Amino acid sequence: MEKKRDQLNGFLSQTQAIYTHAQLLDSDMDKNEEGQLERLQELFDQRQETIEALANDFTGEWSEEEQAIIAEIQQTEMKLQPLMTKLHEQFSQQMNRLNQTRQASGKYAGAYRQSNAGGSFIDQRK
Repeated sequence: MEKKRDQLNGFLSQTQAIYTHAQLLDSDMDKNEEGQLERLQELFDQRQETIEALANDFTGEWSEEEQAIIAEIQQTEMKLQPLMTKLHEQFSQQMNRLNQTRQASGKYAGAYRQSNAGGSFIDQRK
């Protein structure tokens, strides 16, 4: 009983740490310090380990105190979910822009090579 409560408290503190860290992240990924996204991933990995430990130790019933902890976890999770969705969307958009830029610059990869065109410009897009 005590172990389960400690695991739930650990899960709550991990969820709160993820929420706090996610709030510090800028939606423009270039503005984030190096390692911030990796740290967020580490926090999620640690929380996943706690979830697995709770699943293994689950006996089928929660005490009132444990239910209160679970309610607090749910409240934090409800605040975390939109924040993570926004970060994911911003990250996806930024990756799409990078890919578009890379594709556009690749179209002109051979355009600036020396050619024997007699001084005229020939568009060499792929």
